[in-house]
Amino acid sequence: MKYQEMQIEHEHPQHVERCLQGLVRLGKFCLLLLVVPVVVAVYRHPLAEQNSQRAKLEAMKIQRDGLVAQRDQLLRQVDWIKTDTSYLEIRARDHENMHKKGEYVIRFEE
Repeated sequence: MKYQEMQIEHEHPQHVERCLQGLVRLGKFCLLLLVVPVVVAVYRHPLAEQNSQRAKLEAMKIQRDGLVAQRDQLLRQVDWIKTDTSYLEIRARDHENMHKKGEYVIRFEE
């Protein structure tokens, strides 16, 4: 067997390097195109959830303030019932339709 040494001629080594550099840049760009939407999706969902939780919190604060006002009104009424007999009489007449002996109540409804 005879072996012959063959020489491979390198055609334009600079051209090959430029092509490879272009492919590397293209690969980086494609990777960037894939990574950016993933990052946006990852951070966008929690942001939307955070905003909805903030809106829910504000609604609950408003509801709490309304309930606190209602509680304060009821506490005042309890205090008036315990201490003020005239309030108790007015309440019985207006809300329970009660009247004293010999008294006639005439109500006008619209």
